Amino acid sequence: MRKATQNLLLVMIGVALLHITVISGDYVNYVRPAFQIMLIGAAAVIVLLGVVGFWIETRDLDHDDGDRRAEQENHHGARAPRTAWLLFLPILGIFLVAPPALGSFTASRAATRTAPAAPPPPQEGYAPLPDGPPVVMSISDYVGRAYAPQIGRPATLPGHQVVLTGFVMPGPGSAWYLTRMRIACCAADAIAMQVIVRGAPMPPKDAWVQVTGMWGPPATTTTRTVFQPIMASSVRRIPKPPNTYE
Repeated sequence: MRKATQNLLLVMIGVALLHITVISGDYVNYVRPAFQIMLIGAAAVIVLLGVVGFWIETRDLDHDDGDRRAEQENHHGARAPRTAWLLFLPILGIFLVAPPALGSFTASRAATRTAPAAPPPPQEGYAPLPDGPPVVMSISDYVGRAYAPQIGRPATLPGHQVVLTGFVMPGPGSAWYLTRMRIACCAADAIAMQVIVRGAPMPPKDAWVQVTGMWGPPATTTTRTVFQPIMASSVRRIPKPPNTYE
């Protein structure tokens, strides 16, 4: 792989990064939306490095005579292994078939945990929920509020209707899980936030739904606390959201 090819690879990497960040928006499948500006900056730098490399290579070739050019090719133009061309395949894959966001396959591995995931409560505690219409909240917020009384924090869910959004996963018996993946930085640190839905038939697996309902105290065992339930009053199918993570 010569210098020109290496510069071309840099340009393609930068363009692919710009494509998923600015054009397709697929970058939210891998990182939090807050990283968009940093990704655009990184992509611009990579493209600039490739373009500058092309310019330097062209300038040197224009000013060197034949002997000097041959000497440079012997010194700088050493070929990398042929397998280096495989570096182009992931870049083409980004344009043709971008990897999707994490979903039910990753979430299903949560079944091996000894206890469901629960986010730590905020230092100031959870604010009381307003009275009136159902409160739209994330599954992480719902699970955190449900666990709060177990660690001595005030209970904020009893008596309030909430609206949760996630995808469907089969549960034990006729029950099913409403699931959403939560990331702190990127897809590599994702964990599955899940609640078990009671009182409504299961929609198709992996379908995205909004569940309206109320929290009810879960059954417990001597070994672990089970998944927090939501007693559903309605379930509505919705399109898959652009950003599937919390």
